Amino acid sequence: MAIILISGGTGLVGKALTKHLVAEGHEVRILSRNPQSLPQTKSFYWNVEKNEIDEKAFDGVEHIVHLAGSGIADKRWTDTRKKDIIDSRVDSMNLITEVVKRKQIQLKSFVGASAVGVYGMITSEKVFTETDKGQDDFLTNSCAQWEQSYNDIQLNSDKSCIIRIGIVLSNNGGALKRLLPLFQLGLGSAVGSGKQYMPWIHINDLVSVFHEALFNSNYKGIYNAVSVEETTNNSFSKQLAKNLSKPFFLPNVPAFALKLVFGEMANVLLEGSRVSSQKLINTGFQFKFPLLGEALNDIISKNQS
Repeated sequence: MAIILISGGTGLVGKALTKHLVAEGHEVRILSRNPQSLPQTKSFYWNVEKNEIDEKAFDGVEHIVHLAGSGIADKRWTDTRKKDIIDSRVDSMNLITEVVKRKQIQLKSFVGASAVGVYGMITSEKVFTETDKGQDDFLTNSCAQWEQSYNDIQLNSDKSCIIRIGIVLSNNGGALKRLLPLFQLGLGSAVGSGKQYMPWIHINDLVSVFHEALFNSNYKGIYNAVSVEETTNNSFSKQLAKNLSKPFFLPNVPAFALKLVFGEMANVLLEGSRVSSQKLINTGFQFKFPLLGEALNDIISKNQS
């Protein structure tokens, strides 16, 4: 049994990872602004804005997973929102690192989340690997600062990994939660050109990636957590409609309409490149859901049950 501390444990990925680790018999501790609201979980108080944290959360901790951060696509990108997206990730990591160093904790592993957005908001035929640089845009710059915030804690860990996450497919939230209501009504459509790539991963596979990054000594460094099958926004939308047995006939949502509503953030939806998971495969990882149709079938069946 291992003792694992997770920041961002109440988010989509954090909840699934916590459930998996607890089922395996590990002790999982969650950092929360309202620990009393999580009676079923070992929760400890922290408030990043006030630079406050309950250091008892770190007693005996062997592994740390950092998932905390405001949602990239939750709100329009004002200057204030952009600052919050970066600060919520970097400041929270700095707070954790301060405690680890002060208490002189030597971790067995540290795993930090990042995103394939590090490669930038562009659509191209280039296949991005972990060694590629991104663009000069907000997503690249924010992800770069996110990953740089892990530098210090890596010195206090026997091994460390950074997981660059693609679009997470789950029946409990994320992109599908927003798309399913429209597609179930037969009103689904692609957006913009529809040619932008959508690097995706099933939530169960993502949890497995984090599990291996925590406990498998072969996993070190940066990994793209995206599934094997490449899909564009158009092919993704068609496949989702097919899995739901709904028509797919509406014209694409025009780019200008999305930009009117979302501003710069619309580029998250309108752009997307090909991302390789070959490094993950070379390390020995086996996807349970390598194909989009199978992944959507699994999620939709759970959503209907």
